[in-house]
Parts: sequence; C-alpha cells; structure tokens
Amino acid sequence: MKLAKIAVFATVFLFQVRLFSQHSCGTDSYYADQLKKHPEYAQNEKEFNERAKQFATTPQSRAAVYNIPVVFHVIHTNGAENISREQLLDQIRVLNADFSLQNSNKSKIRAAFTSIAADCQIQFVLASIDPNGNCTEGINRVYSPLGVEVDQSSQEVKALIQWNYRKYLNIWVVSSIKSSGNGTILGYAQFPWMGQTSTDGIVIRHDRVGTIGTASQSDSGRTLTHEIGHWLGLYHTFQDGCNGGDLCDDTPPVDGAFTNANCPANGNSCHNDGPDLADMWEDYMDYSDGNCMAMFSLNQKTRMHGFLAQFPRNGNVSASNLLATGVTLSSTAPIANFSSSHKIVCAGIPVTFYDISCKAAVTARSWTLTGASIPSSTDANPVVVYQTPGKYKVSLLVQNGTGSNTKSVDEYIEVIAPNATLYPNFEEGFEVSDPAARGFISVSPKTWVVTELAARTGTSSFKAPVSIADAIGTNYSFVLPPVNLAAMANAGLKFTFYAAYAPSSTGSGEILRAFVSTDCGNSFTQILERSGTGLAYSGASATSNFVPSGSTQWKLLGITSLSSLGITNSANAIFRIDVISGQGNPVYVDNINISPFMAGVKDLNSRLNAEIYPNPAGEKATLEMDLALPGNVEIDLYDMAGRKVANIHSGTLSAGIQTMDIHRPEQAVSALYFVKIQTAEGQITKPITFAP
Repeated sequence: MKLAKIAVFATVFLFQVRLFSQHSCGTDSYYADQLKKHPEYAQNEKEFNERAKQFATTPQSRAAVYNIPVVFHVIHTNGAENISREQLLDQIRVLNADFSLQNSNKSKIRAAFTSIAADCQIQFVLASIDPNGNCTEGINRVYSPLGVEVDQSSQEVKALIQWNYRKYLNIWVVSSIKSSGNGTILGYAQFPWMGQTSTDGIVIRHDRVGTIGTASQSDSGRTLTHEIGHWLGLYHTFQDGCNGGDLCDDTPPVDGAFTNANCPANGNSCHNDGPDLADMWEDYMDYSDGNCMAMFSLNQKTRMHGFLAQFPRNGNVSASNLLATGVTLSSTAPIANFSSSHKIVCAGIPVTFYDISCKAAVTARSWTLTGASIPSSTDANPVVVYQTPGKYKVSLLVQNGTGSNTKSVDEYIEVIAPNATLYPNFEEGFEVSDPAARGFISVSPKTWVVTELAARTGTSSFKAPVSIADAIGTNYSFVLPPVNLAAMANAGLKFTFYAAYAPSSTGSGEILRAFVSTDCGNSFTQILERSGTGLAYSGASATSNFVPSGSTQWKLLGITSLSSLGITNSANAIFRIDVISGQGNPVYVDNINISPFMAGVKDLNSRLNAEIYPNPAGEKATLEMDLALPGNVEIDLYDMAGRKVANIHSGTLSAGIQTMDIHRPEQAVSALYFVKIQTAEGQITKPITFAP
C-alpha cells in the first residue's frame, strides 16, 4: 500500500499482534517471539527490504520462470494427519495455479484490480533427489507425536527432520499449531531475513493442505499460498492497519486482520490512501476467505523476485540447485525408485504403486509385483490387489536411451488377513514373560517392557520406562493383536485398562494416547488422550522413577462404548497405546480388556484351564475347569448384548477338575453367547455358540 505522508517499517506491527478468536496466520506472532530472542533481526529486515527496493527500481526482464524445489515433511501418528500423496500433489497444483494467475477463481477479481493482477512467474516442484543424492518423491513421513500440537516457541518438530534450506523449501505438515491467544493458527512461515537456518520453512496444519482428503473446503488450499508469500518476503496487506505499509504501492491499506473475512463487495476500511480504493480482499496476503483470494499484485511479484535474487532464496532457484534436487533432469540413465499408497494392507484392498525414479527421463519401465493380481506392468502408477496374506517383493526396471536401472525390495508389501482370529472377551494381565508371543508388540524405537515391580492384579504389568534421559516427545508405542469385533458387534463392547502414573516436579508431564485401526494397521485414529490429573492417580507425586505401591495408585481408563466410535463392525481392529515422554516418570499399564466388561480383574487364563465342548453346541454343552484353589465360584451365561440370561453355578467348589452343563437358553435370541467365570482370583470369559 502507498501512503502519502507515512513511512513505517513493518517491525512496528510485530509488537502489536492482536488476538482474535478466529483462524489466522501465525507468521507475525512467530516473528515477534523470535525478534525478542534475536533483536538483530530488525536490522536484517531493514537491510533486506532496502535490497528488495533497489531490485524493484532496476529494470527487470525475465522470460523464464523461477522453479522452487519443495519437500513436505508429514509429521504424524498414523492418523488423519498422515495425508495422502494425492492431497499433497493437489496442493502443488493450487500453488502453481495461484502463482501463475491460472487459478480458476480469478474471474472474481474486481475491475479496479484486474490490471495489477500478476503472473508471478514462480512455480513449485516436488524435489526428486534428496540431500544425499538419492531418489525421493519429495515427501517424508515421520512418525512423531510432536506434530500433534506444535509450539511456535520451541518448534521441536523442525528438529525431527529438515533439508538444506538453501536447496529446498521445507514444509512441515502437522496436526495442529499451539496458539497464544483464543484463535486457531493455520500455518506460519519464516521470513528470509531471520537467518535461523535450522528452522527455515513453513509449518501448516494438514487440514489446510490442498482441496481434497482432509482439507477444509472453505480454504481452497490458500493457506500455503499465503505462507509462501511470507517466505518470499511479503507482509500482510493490513500491516499496521491504515497507518502502516506492506511496502507494495499497489495494495490499498486495510484497517485490520479480519476486516475482509467475509469479502465485503464495497468494503473500504481506510480512506487515507490516494487514490482512495476499496480493500483488495482478492489479495492472497489478506485474511479473506480462501475462495475469495485470487491474486498477487504486480508490486508483490516484484518484491518476491527481489528476495529470490538475493541470499538466501537465490540458492533455491539456482541452475546448479535445480539439477541437484532433480527439478532439472540430466542426460544420464535414470535411477529406479518407487513408493506406494500402502505398505501394510488388508487382503483385497487396492494398492497403487508410484514410479518416482530420478535424475533422468524414463522412456520405458517394467514392474514385477509378486503375489499381486497383476504380477507385471509397464504403467507409471499401476493399481493392483493382493488376495493372500504374506509379505511380497516389488521390483521396478526403468530405462531410457542412455541406460537402465533396477530397484528390488524383498517383503516390501505386508498383506494381512481381513478377518482377525482373536475374538473379544480377553483381559491381558502381562503375566507371561513375552507378551509379543500373544501379539502385544512395541512398534517404536523405545520399547515397553514387562515388569514385576508393580501390577494392578497378578504380579506383572507393562511399563513405558520414561526417564529424564528421554528427549521431550520421545514416544513409547505398542499395538495389541488384531481383534474381530464384528463377531460380537452388539455385545456392548468396551476397551478398558488400568494405568499407574505420577507426575514429576521436574518434568513437563507425560501423555497417554490410545488409537484404533480398522484397516489392518495402515492408519490409526486417536480415541483417547490423558495427561496430568487425567492420567495420574489422586494426589500423585514422584520426583523420578515412579513405582506404584498399591491398587489405589492405578486409574481405570478407556472407552466404555466401542459402538460410539462406529468400529464394532470391524473384523480386524488393532488397538495401540502410546506414551509421550515429558522427561518425567514411567507409565504402567495392566489388565487391558476388550469385552462387555470393565477391566480390573486378574487374568485367569494362565491359571485356570477352562474348556467348553462341543462348541458349537446343540441343546447342551459341557464346561470343564481345573481349579487350582477351592472357593466361591460364580458362573453365568450372557448374550451378545451383555445381558445375563442364565446362572450356571453359584457357590463353593473344590480344587481340581469340575464339570457342569450349559443348556441352550429358552427363546434364544442369538447364536453366540459367552460364559463368565468369576472366582476369588478374578474372572475370565469363554465364547459358546449354539447351532441353529
């Protein structure tokens, strides 16, 4: 914007950040925070702006387009935030349309501004060569809970992975971004003059990437267009309100951040510009709705080019870097590489393979897909189905007139049976030394361990051995064996367990999260989160190395109605429990129960041998038990809805082998029932089917 009598450096605004209960860009608040730590940025900003101004006053003639290599770092916990390749490519499509004035909504630009709408001659290309010279698809997927809520001050997410900022535009895709106010931060960028090489790039929420998948439709993919504007040196059009300046003469001043949120047709919030123009809510650097945003101005284009012509952004667009990152192809033979839509998949689910070979053009290719419905293909992106569980090899041969190359990976695809063989009504008490033998497997570098130091019942429990030696955000994760919930879909199934934890006065607090997958472990949805008092027992406190000393220091957690999650029809449900380190204390888990009953009883499976035969039964079956100890025993029959339909036994029994009859219920309402056996030691349940 151009003001007749006012010249203000943009840093003034950065100390006057307003807080709104609306969605916003976090770049200004991020810069204000960093400026307190690095006051030298103010002088850097002034010098960078002066060089950009000098560039603007020098006649420029550029027929070519600036190409910028991009890498997406998708930080995820296998949930919805682990967005698809297609969604990321859709965002690249939006960027390239927006920066070349080929966006489909450019017809919304009002007549007063059509003459200054700019083809910025800037394009974005996913890198095809990584910093080590290997092929890449320009997408890194990093499993970490640090992306669940990114703190702009500490930014630990950026330490997980970053590629050379002078070669690549780093974009971290996360679940959410912590706000210091009441609003929701959608993304934030680092200005070119900030000089922090290890943090340079853009952080953006997954639901603001592109226009498909998890993307918000109202955004139209414009959050990243906006943030890249900042990354290339642009300010907001409302910079310091009516009395400030974004250093672009052709953008009218705007009074405030959300003045144009609803794209007012005749809105004109400032009248001190000459000529007095309406607010240009079409501009990508305003806070208007995504579907209203439609242009950069000519001055904004020149300013961005001014930053691409100077350090550090000039490194990204240099000819040598475009060759090094695979944007420009060489005249050598191609190097074979591939990726896929799934690496773990249920049998019968389609899998798409992607040829992401690099360094040179591919003129012919040949896939070998062992075990797939189409065992060979010459397509760039073949779609196949695997019907038989197992692990399968994938090979790709690529060639051009210069030469050929092949890549083969044994056991690249893991195919899992769609129906689990484990059914509900079990409680894991970790009384066995190796829970992995029963399918309880640590899936993170930091592993859970069986411990006899503490137990809710029995003598053992599962422990996430968190300590002060762990970095904040270190993840301890394990999965349960797959369970066929569909077999008892109407039984009122629950997923419950006990946890023991005490916060440390020196740590920031641990977090426990539970997840479930219904696609054979390919993706997980979070269903539970507990931390602080929600995780710890009442009055808990321990400086370090907490060990629970009694049952009162265990807390019942879980989901009391799996039907509320809409997953009870799943024939292959995989539950997962994560503990996130805050450099505090260990977390213990015991008595994991998937059944119509709550957790909190001993696991008798290892101490009580109970069998039902025949099963399926006709009118009658026999229950045979080997009791280790005499005592009172309660045995009841329940239907799939969790209702008791018959009492089989109530009273004392002697130690040793005991047998009793189970009769088919009168007016049977289902074929599947289960027998609950309650002793002084605890309870177990056994399924029984009565044949029609």
